[in-house]
Amino acid sequence: MRKLIIHLKSGMVELFQYHPWKWAFVMAYASAALLCWNKASTLFDPAGKNILFALAVRGAEILTAFLLVAGFLIALAAIGRPFGTFFVQRRLRRIGFTNHLGQYPLLVSRHKDKNKSHGLIYKFANMGIDLETFEKKVSALGQCLNANIRFLELSKNPAYTFVYATPRKHDKPSLISTASDYLIRDLINLLCVGNTGSGKSVALYTILVSIARFNPTTSITICDYKKSSFAQFEDTPNFYGYEDVPDGIRAFYREFTERLEANDEQRNSKKRVLMIDEYGALIAAQEKKPADELKMMIANMLFMSRSLGLIVIIGVQRADAEHFKAGARDQFKAVLGLGNLSKEQKQMLFTEHKDKMIANNSVGEGYLLVDGQELERVKIIPGEAPVQDSLIRQAMYY
Repeated sequence: MRKLIIHLKSGMVELFQYHPWKWAFVMAYASAALLCWNKASTLFDPAGKNILFALAVRGAEILTAFLLVAGFLIALAAIGRPFGTFFVQRRLRRIGFTNHLGQYPLLVSRHKDKNKSHGLIYKFANMGIDLETFEKKVSALGQCLNANIRFLELSKNPAYTFVYATPRKHDKPSLISTASDYLIRDLINLLCVGNTGSGKSVALYTILVSIARFNPTTSITICDYKKSSFAQFEDTPNFYGYEDVPDGIRAFYREFTERLEANDEQRNSKKRVLMIDEYGALIAAQEKKPADELKMMIANMLFMSRSLGLIVIIGVQRADAEHFKAGARDQFKAVLGLGNLSKEQKQMLFTEHKDKMIANNSVGEGYLLVDGQELERVKIIPGEAPVQDSLIRQAMYY
């Protein structure tokens, strides 16, 4: 009973402070229900001896009372779930999310996000807490709401903060697997970024399998600088590991220059893919002159190779500008960021979308940005290696 009273008090406080017009609606509804109850009582003559009349009166009273209670509860739910507010406040108290006066943000309302399937928009009275503090507490706030938060923004009234989130039971990233042509329907230059253990190499492997499966005539060249993730292919003609990687890039570049000079449509229709893993480590290990040469070749291919049927896919732990010639990094039409990227990496690669990259990604999860359009959360689903190895191996002999 005590908890129920506390819940009701929380709801009433919310109504009075943040929803006065909705409170007026509740009162109007209650008044209308009471009037109907009174009319129903006088509609029939209760003193009459007709039992049917008496039953009708009693039924009308019960129905009206039910509508009164149900309508009141529905109205409370419609104004922002005050009962849920109580539980959110209690969770915020546990994580110590307060302003300098010890006040907690108050959940004012919750409604559906029309622009996101299963998305919700929470409106908080921020109690003077700035947006930066909200962002620092975003992980804990997501736990309080049992949702993955996509991004935050202040409302037109700076006293309120909007939190855009998706309930965890509905927040399922799009799947990239070897059984789907999701990422390679239209082959484009791709940059895959992720720290050690983020699933970067698995993602590159999955993409190569998809290319070999859905574009069976495509030739694949693998340059694995650390000679670890793709070492099983070292006996194939198009594999280059460790010190041989620069030779592999030069060989692919010769094909690029020959196609550029020949401008042969039939030759250009035969797709070729160059995949370089641990590109950052490769560039860092070179002397200045050979490093500049490699960066120049990569830049030229990124700028002009797509129309020639040549695709460049690069995997790197950090896509620092020093690894690319000026403007070359922007030529990747697809950027796949796996794991939890640093603020610097988000700023460099996902500038306009960095505020939406809030989810706590596990291994193989991340964000995909294609051609600078809408950011999408994705998850890599690898398949069985023996079967897939044969697909890639066959493509490396073309």
